[in-house]
Amino acid sequence: MDKKVENNKEKSCELIKKPELVVGAGDMEKLKVAAHFGADSIYCGASDFSLRAKGKNFSRDELAYAADYLHGMGKKIYITVNAIMHEDKLEALDDYLVFLDSIGADAVIFSDMAVLMAARRLKIKPKLHLSTQASTANSSAIEFYRSNGVSRVNLARECSLDEIKRFPRFEGLSLEAFIHGAMCVSYSGRCLLSNFLASRGANDGACAQACRWKYYVAEEKRAGEYMRVIENFEGEGAYIFNSRDLMALDLLPQLYGAGISAFKVEGRIKGPHYVGLVTRAYRKAFDAFYASVLGEKEYNPGADIYEMLGSVSNRGYITGFYLNKIDGAGHNYSSSDYIKTYRLVGVVKSVLGEDEYLISVKNNITAGRSYEFVTNGAIFNAEIAMMKTPEGEIKPKASNPNEVVISLDSGLGARLSEYDLIREKNCD
Repeated sequence: MDKKVENNKEKSCELIKKPELVVGAGDMEKLKVAAHFGADSIYCGASDFSLRAKGKNFSRDELAYAADYLHGMGKKIYITVNAIMHEDKLEALDDYLVFLDSIGADAVIFSDMAVLMAARRLKIKPKLHLSTQASTANSSAIEFYRSNGVSRVNLARECSLDEIKRFPRFEGLSLEAFIHGAMCVSYSGRCLLSNFLASRGANDGACAQACRWKYYVAEEKRAGEYMRVIENFEGEGAYIFNSRDLMALDLLPQLYGAGISAFKVEGRIKGPHYVGLVTRAYRKAFDAFYASVLGEKEYNPGADIYEMLGSVSNRGYITGFYLNKIDGAGHNYSSSDYIKTYRLVGVVKSVLGEDEYLISVKNNITAGRSYEFVTNGAIFNAEIAMMKTPEGEIKPKASNPNEVVISLDSGLGARLSEYDLIREKNCD
């Protein structure tokens, strides 16, 4: 390439900001899977101050390790402190924020003003990112947060693309939006159904997903009698709150053009298969889109990207509120079950030698059978030639939880890396 052309290209890359892929991870394994498959930054948290109490979450030692691990890969770590801060949480909040500062967290994600006030008073170094839980849907609110030290605002999921286009550009502040994941029946996730029906606070991170339940009608004086509410002729009950999932891949160019520079994938309570495939799909899409922005080629996500997103558990996809208000088609009235076309069999923990790998078993795995291997380079089928325990005992079958050593056919020519995935078609 001509030196002048190369210099101009580098200059244009500096001027045109690459969209950031932000992926959630509920434990260390999923964090490493997300990083392996191309996330630019990972958001995660500990149970006490995070909105994912059902997830495994991270201990303080794990958060410190995760920060070092991601920084060593040139990636960022954002820590969620986005629970509602009831009075009994305030005493421990200062200590936790100081800890996050000490491990070099890149940002703290919050929604409660108590966190903002504490972070400013303590003068911690991590940037302040406003959570979607704050329901920010207008430019005045964005400017308020910007003027009070917030460097990024994750917009309310209820914002339309037309609304976002009308926002001005904010100096020193970036806008973030969800591009993929579960939708909530309540405004920006602030739901009381779980509290009332299961005594589990959604705003404390313990949501029972009551919006996904099958509902009947009961009459006050007829105890134990449940009248069916049928929305189709194939099942009983009514899934009246059961939203489909968000997939805004097709809107990436418009959202980027409207000023969104960071795109978030929901999924801290999802498994490694979901995290890996969704991250891989959006990484490929983002790279293709950025190449189109630089004028290298036309943006076209490709059928393989849609296939990857269709292969992970989902409830059917919609574009959320970006194009219009969600109508009846945005809900699934027949079932709250996920669509699952694949199941995860194992995750590669380490490479032991040529064609030999230590696997963390996630579902039944059998030597002599062919499985699908998901890598950064390709997705391919191969037969497991041999399987044994880490101590060397030949093992024809293994089930979760377990660790086994597998060997692939040496003539395959393909190689696995740490945190590649092994899966098979779901026959359930």
